[in-house]
Amino acid sequence: MKQKVSITINSKMLRDVDSLVDNIFIRNRSQSIEYLIEKALKETKTAVILADNKKSLKILNNRYSLKVDHSTIVEKAIKKLSDSGFRNIFIVADHKTLTNIFKIVGNGNGNGVKIEYIDEEVPEGSASALKLLSGKIKTAFLVAQCDLVFEDVNLVELWQRHLQEKNIVTLLVSSSITHPNNVLFCQLTLEGNRVISYLEKPLLKKLNSSIFFGGIFIAEPELLSYPGRSLELDIFPELARKGILGGQVSSAEHLHVHTREDLLRVRKQIKNGKKKIKNF
Repeated sequence: MKQKVSITINSKMLRDVDSLVDNIFIRNRSQSIEYLIEKALKETKTAVILADNKKSLKILNNRYSLKVDHSTIVEKAIKKLSDSGFRNIFIVADHKTLTNIFKIVGNGNGNGVKIEYIDEEVPEGSASALKLLSGKIKTAFLVAQCDLVFEDVNLVELWQRHLQEKNIVTLLVSSSITHPNNVLFCQLTLEGNRVISYLEKPLLKKLNSSIFFGGIFIAEPELLSYPGRSLELDIFPELARKGILGGQVSSAEHLHVHTREDLLRVRKQIKNGKKKIKNF
């Protein structure tokens, strides 16, 4: 039994929908939308969680295992990815960190996902960590850091933007970001949806832009073949220079859980019912 529904989509997407009408297999706009929804529901998307456990006097250890309400940060990440259609999940970290995460989320069955753990025996940087997945990933994939609370992020919208723009990487960026100790995660410059410059961890006094990246992106498999150990220091700046680094902008606040102050803030906002902690 079919039901009538009403939806609102942008004009470009509507033209893409209409382009599928061939009057043979797809006879009208409704059939085109139904076809696309069915295809999306059957699609198995891949995500990667980078779970480094940097030790610092200021940065909390084992941040992924901290509870922000009844769930840990990594549990929230897995559930969000599952709800957004990412059913194949790789977690990359050192052996001890992987062991601890496995104790929390196991093989992912409880959230309807398959989790594969990748041992980063010698941590050498974010790009080196991703390259451990060479040969395992054949299509576009999402990458998120493990110290993020991103329940309200629209990952589907980011995914669709990446596929439309056909960049090597599409960053989820924000114009509102917490910057403890006068240091930001990165600063970038946009022209339309294209990132044309990327600077990692600039000092606030050197800022000339108000758009920042903080830890989630979609990438094509060829990213894994780019030279360099660090995504942020080596690869993203190079992609920006080549004009193949995209950006999906949001004005919502972005918060990593790095310090005890971050953790207390997240817990307070959730307790007060303000769940949009890091929302794009």
